[in-house]
Amino acid sequence: MPGAGTTVTGGIEAAAASAPERLLPWGRSLPATWGLYLSFVRLSFLKFLAYRLRYYTGVISYTIFISGHYYIYTALFASSAPAADGTVSIGGLSLPEMITYVAVSWIGRSFYFNNIARELSRMVTEGEIAMQLIKPFHLQTVMLSEAVGESCFRLMMFTLPIVVVIVPLFHLRGPADPALYLWTFLSFCLALVIYSQWNFLVGCLAFYLKNIQGVLRAQMVSMDFLTGVLIPFTLFPHWFQTAVQWLPFQGISYIPVTIFLGKRPGNELYHALGLQLFWAAFLFILARLVFRVAVRRVIAQGG
Repeated sequence: MPGAGTTVTGGIEAAAASAPERLLPWGRSLPATWGLYLSFVRLSFLKFLAYRLRYYTGVISYTIFISGHYYIYTALFASSAPAADGTVSIGGLSLPEMITYVAVSWIGRSFYFNNIARELSRMVTEGEIAMQLIKPFHLQTVMLSEAVGESCFRLMMFTLPIVVVIVPLFHLRGPADPALYLWTFLSFCLALVIYSQWNFLVGCLAFYLKNIQGVLRAQMVSMDFLTGVLIPFTLFPHWFQTAVQWLPFQGISYIPVTIFLGKRPGNELYHALGLQLFWAAFLFILARLVFRVAVRRVIAQGG
């Protein structure tokens, strides 16, 4: 019955033509994604630019911190017995290198520092996290973008003014090789990613503990110690230096500063940068996985 078959086929085609099109999953192109997160970088920069005057007081406080270390290490070196050649070295550093180490450590800290852990904790405590989770972006990447914008602001309005004050005040030494300025800046950029992703991991504890103010205080006290800002790792026992090599904290301050001082010649420089790159990528992936599990504990009450 060719007529009947033609009728059935025609009916199916007509029904398919009249049926609504199947909705495709929503997506965003890669250029649009980059544009989205770059907009968060820009907005973060503008937000901190509105409160730039408060950062000028940070120049004074950082100068006080470095001055305290300057007088402590000056007294320490003065009381140390000189070597056979008449020089004094502690932890493989001379007094000018030690002062430069401390100054560059605090200068770098003024660039990469952020409060991602505290901000994420606040979102969870106040319930704002529920609204963040329904928006068409990933919160981890947004907070990293905002940290980059904040660091761009800090570089212009905080770090550079500190350099202008500190360098002539303490007669800091620059590296013998001018290329080390670029390598040091690259290293501090990787330190920014490591520091921000570590902070994000700490902030994820708020999903389980609800209030992590004690954890944040402990982190604030310990991070400058663990990253080598306060004391170079070479002054610690060998077992401590070995343990630090297996942790990401040396990539936040110790590696960039030792690059600046020229303590990583040849392939050691590329090895140090590769180690930082590894920790930056590893912590980013780990934070993404931890966040994916942690958000399952979000509970929204009220309306």
